[in-house]
Amino acid sequence: MDPTLPHPSVEAVVQTASALPGLAATELGAEGLLVTWGPQTLVTDPADWRATIRGMLCPGGSASSGGVVGWIGYEAGCVVERQAVHPPDGSFPTVALWRWSAGLRLLPNGEWEPIGSGAGREEARQLLARASSHEHLPAGRLDVEAPAPPTGQASAYRSAVRAALDHITRGDVYQVCLAWAQDVAGPMDAVGAWLALRRNNPAERGALLRLGDRWLLSNSPETFVDVRLAPDGLEVVSLPIKGTAPAASGEVARRWLLESEKERAELTMIVDLVRNDLGRVARPGTVHTGERTVRRCGDLWHAEQRVSARLRPDCDAVDAIAAAFPPGSVTGAPKVRAMQVIRDLEPGPRGPYTGALGIWFDDGSARTSVLIRAAQLAPEGARYHVGAGIVADSDPDHEWRETCAKGNALGAALARAVLR
Repeated sequence: MDPTLPHPSVEAVVQTASALPGLAATELGAEGLLVTWGPQTLVTDPADWRATIRGMLCPGGSASSGGVVGWIGYEAGCVVERQAVHPPDGSFPTVALWRWSAGLRLLPNGEWEPIGSGAGREEARQLLARASSHEHLPAGRLDVEAPAPPTGQASAYRSAVRAALDHITRGDVYQVCLAWAQDVAGPMDAVGAWLALRRNNPAERGALLRLGDRWLLSNSPETFVDVRLAPDGLEVVSLPIKGTAPAASGEVARRWLLESEKERAELTMIVDLVRNDLGRVARPGTVHTGERTVRRCGDLWHAEQRVSARLRPDCDAVDAIAAAFPPGSVTGAPKVRAMQVIRDLEPGPRGPYTGALGIWFDDGSARTSVLIRAAQLAPEGARYHVGAGIVADSDPDHEWRETCAKGNALGAALARAVLR
């Protein structure tokens, strides 16, 4: 790293870059934060997002030379499976992908690394200098409450849970994930909302993407599919999450989540689904699972389990993502039947929610997250969804409370960000 480079705060860099077209700030877990910009090509709602991603990449490049960033919404699952979904309502792109060629990576040691092509790297250095020479307000605290659910939403969600339980009793599905939507009216400060979440309720795989006058904000804790270069090919890793408890209850809640048979069974179902999904593209005998663990994710405890595999030589990162899409943790099992139940019990399309947000690098690697704790921001306001996995011994009241807990931090950030 060049010791002469300035080291401004994340707030300063993101606020300075916020006016650039195609801004994408993407958390990479232990690898740090990647801020990219500069779309050369923008594609929304393509007929086949797999071909679009491949066509926008430059094979033979490096992880620093550029790549593709964007999201693939839930309804785009019909591209890879015969899945029942609501038609998109046109309020927000189901798929948005663009090419980036300049960026800044925040390394774990706190230093910024310019990346991109020659011109892009110089542009990144200049942005660092601008960010260091201007004062930027630090991210504020989440000192307001999340908006109240719409009238009748609690009873409607409980009714949907009971209907899902009927499907489970009949043997149609083993698990189905049901969600509901919350709207927040008014123009808002998208950058401020995301920075406040990042500081006060951090998530390992959060992101903020700008598409013209619209923003996609994610506070996701969940890795969908990461594809990394390995000596013997490409390694794929997924970390499905199932099981939630409030972190405010401390060790008691963590221990309950760790020992709950219901929560354990819920995750086991999804892990088996992910194993089967990745088995479509994996070398025989290379799909493995780790131990179930409990991790603190901001104001919640979550249980997760690692699933890994080695890709076949004829498969790439796009194949791996397509094989597992939409994420099993937000659909249910068996996946296709669960999506039919979701279509019947949810009133409209999910849009980007429960799809995947990703960054694909020219060297063939990729990092993607599950789009949960995510909000779509437009000039007139924002919409976000929250959901829960329903299994045979689910209680409608408990599931309702769980969804509200999942939306607390995001809802508070959006309410605080409304421009008065």
